[in-house]
Amino acid sequence: MAYNFRNRNLLNTRGAYLGSSGSDSESQDDSDPDFLTPSRTPRRSTQNNTARAGGASSIRNLSGKRARGNGKEHRRGLRERHRRRRRFSQVPQAQINRRTVLSWLIGSGVIEEKEVVWYVAAQSGNILGEGKVNREGILCSCCSGQLTVEEFEVHSGRKTRKPYQHINLAGSQVSLLDCQIEAWEDKEEEERRTFNNIQPASKAVDRNDDACMVCADGGDLICCERCPSTFHPRCIFMEIIPQGDWLCPYCICKYCGNGNGNGLFMQCSQYHFRCGGEPLDLMNPPVAFCGSSCRKIYEGLHNLLGSQNELHDGLTWTLLQRTDEPFTGSYGEEEYKRIQCNSKIAVAWLVMNECFLSTVDRHTRANIVQSIVYNRGSYVTRINYSGFYTAILEKNDEIISVASIRVHGKRLAEMPFIGTRGEYRRLGMAYVLENCIESTLCSLKVEKLVIPSVSQLTGMWMDKYFFSRVQEERLVKELSLYNTVMFPSSVVRLHKNLAMLPDLNLSPQENEGHF
Repeated sequence: MAYNFRNRNLLNTRGAYLGSSGSDSESQDDSDPDFLTPSRTPRRSTQNNTARAGGASSIRNLSGKRARGNGKEHRRGLRERHRRRRRFSQVPQAQINRRTVLSWLIGSGVIEEKEVVWYVAAQSGNILGEGKVNREGILCSCCSGQLTVEEFEVHSGRKTRKPYQHINLAGSQVSLLDCQIEAWEDKEEEERRTFNNIQPASKAVDRNDDACMVCADGGDLICCERCPSTFHPRCIFMEIIPQGDWLCPYCICKYCGNGNGNGLFMQCSQYHFRCGGEPLDLMNPPVAFCGSSCRKIYEGLHNLLGSQNELHDGLTWTLLQRTDEPFTGSYGEEEYKRIQCNSKIAVAWLVMNECFLSTVDRHTRANIVQSIVYNRGSYVTRINYSGFYTAILEKNDEIISVASIRVHGKRLAEMPFIGTRGEYRRLGMAYVLENCIESTLCSLKVEKLVIPSVSQLTGMWMDKYFFSRVQEERLVKELSLYNTVMFPSSVVRLHKNLAMLPDLNLSPQENEGHF
């Protein structure tokens, strides 16, 4: 028999997918009654109101104290005592001018502004430097110089490239690295990155989504029989309505175009599906690939994670991605890098939150930009943002520009958001970061980059960044098959062919040899 459409206009009378409220706590009266987020068991707080330990010790060598309790358990005990004793009030993020890891720790209430810190030598336990933390960095006690965390380490006569591990709070002897872990494990911070566990209510009549996967509007939608995804037939260029069950582009094999009868698919880490494999667990997706190109892209991006790449004028750019791997306490090279990645993800979200109005999904109440920065997964394909990377541009420890990117195999990458802090706008910072992203994608043989643009900025993207409108029918059809971030119909989609782009960080002579 013919497929029956559902008319979802009544559930979509409040407008398009992206809200533009200034608050994440707006009314939920317009959310989908058939979908809900299962309640979570409240976590017991580890804080109390006991007084904090006294001021800095006059001891200039900590070797005795370190010898009595060296190792993971000792550090864990120090961190837990610091967690219990601290009673610092959080500093409103709007009052913090510089977006650094240190200012994030102050804003989170994990460390106190003007708190004394020591740089402690790893082996001897000698105190090599002393200063006070503030929102700008560390004020050195010996020279009254305002230094970044890295500069404070060099000023103390060391260059381990792990300054957060060796700078301790004088009062509690907890390292800044342990403070980063504490801030990351804070309940409020944890809730920003949890899996978007939105599922149909147990008694829901309708278990499908209320918005088209391509255009985000409601109306007459065709529903996938396997997942909650829905589509306008015109958005996926469907000319003939199927007579039986229908599977969406995300529930069929990339190669054969058919749905596997037993529902088992292998999910490629670049978000393709093919027949075979184990039942998919989106909360813990496996690392698997459907071809060599996807493997090379994935490995290339992961090899870049957490590594600062030096540019001109003191600028650096870094590729980040949140990871939930447990901290072992060994603080080796990879674990240290992972802690820095997670901390900078939290700071990058603060920058993005400055640059964009709150974008809340009307049906599921998910905060879109936040979910993208924290690469949060979901059972609802439309708001499944796993696989997103965050690229940041830094100067003197401060994150000044942030972009979100996701690669869908060698054919396509998307960059739905890029933002620069107000005081650095019109200085070419976004241009620098965007070029670094393009150069990376080119090196990985990714062919196209797709972005959204409001109509007022379309001319800038086309003239300055050399993007073109997505008009070719073949490309429009191809984009409908990818789970790219949706925007209202008023937003213009642009693309750029990356295959033969010159690297603007190289000279003309170097570019000739490059190609």
